[in-house]
Amino acid sequence: MNCRRTFVGLGAAFGLLLALAGSALAAAPPPMTIDLKVDQGELVIRFKGRELLVYAFATNQFKPYVRELHTLRGENVLRDAVPDHLHHHGLMYAVCVNGVNFWEEMPDMGVQKHVEMPLHLVRTDANGLPVARFVERLHWLAQTNRAAADSLKAALLLEERTLTLTVDEQNQEVALCWESRFRVGPKVGKATLHGPNYDGLGLRLPESFNREARFQNSANQPYIGPNTQNVIPARWTSVSGQMGGREVMLVLFGHPDNALGDAHFFTMVDPFAYLSATQALDRKPLTYDAGERFRLNYLLTVYAENKPPESIQRRCRLWQKERR
Repeated sequence: MNCRRTFVGLGAAFGLLLALAGSALAAAPPPMTIDLKVDQGELVIRFKGRELLVYAFATNQFKPYVRELHTLRGENVLRDAVPDHLHHHGLMYAVCVNGVNFWEEMPDMGVQKHVEMPLHLVRTDANGLPVARFVERLHWLAQTNRAAADSLKAALLLEERTLTLTVDEQNQEVALCWESRFRVGPKVGKATLHGPNYDGLGLRLPESFNREARFQNSANQPYIGPNTQNVIPARWTSVSGQMGGREVMLVLFGHPDNALGDAHFFTMVDPFAYLSATQALDRKPLTYDAGERFRLNYLLTVYAENKPPESIQRRCRLWQKERR
């Protein structure tokens, strides 16, 4: 028996197997994918083939928003256009500007006009976690300017919205970072942001959370407001409940570098569950000069289990450090 020939033959076979394995790995799709459907006004992010986020930006809408956001187990934690409040759309950002209401949706209300989506990508972050990111440009318009030929000149605000979705399987976390960079429109002398105590980044919670949701906040303040409505300044507020008999938790974080500092979280349990991160514009409106720029940063994390406050606090510190 020729041992050398046998060894060479085995070596060649092993090399072929390695090459085939390498080709298979190279051809393997990334765990996170983005499907941009411009004609339908929809962007879908999937993780390992399952829908994780659906973003709606059709031009016939009053505003773009996150229509669906799922736990890694598959539950969608957002509700859209609920019969009792048709203008509640999943996760959405809206306030009033110079007397124009962008929160409610009636014929004379303001419109956040989708202009373009210049960037969307998937990657792996420094910690090896899969990430999907997209950028959208919007013009905030009064209803009378909705069909303006030059919406740039007519805009009260120009917004560049960046949404970044990260999956941490080890901690069973889906994290959505919402960053909005604004500039006052070129033809607007001043832009004053104002509105009711719930205007801001709001989300309509699952139906099973109604009258049952359990809220916590970083300030450890009790929930005792009339009609179960509270507005509490804090670094974060969590809400937990059950979906299909299993625990689900969401945590909304506000960045202290946002104007007016820590977020004021509006919470509601009865008759339906709602959570929003606000700047308390009902108490102190914000006014920006022509051409002035400002930005907002928020983080929403979703878990298929309850997380203790100390774990949430660590997550808060990590995110705030990353966003400085």
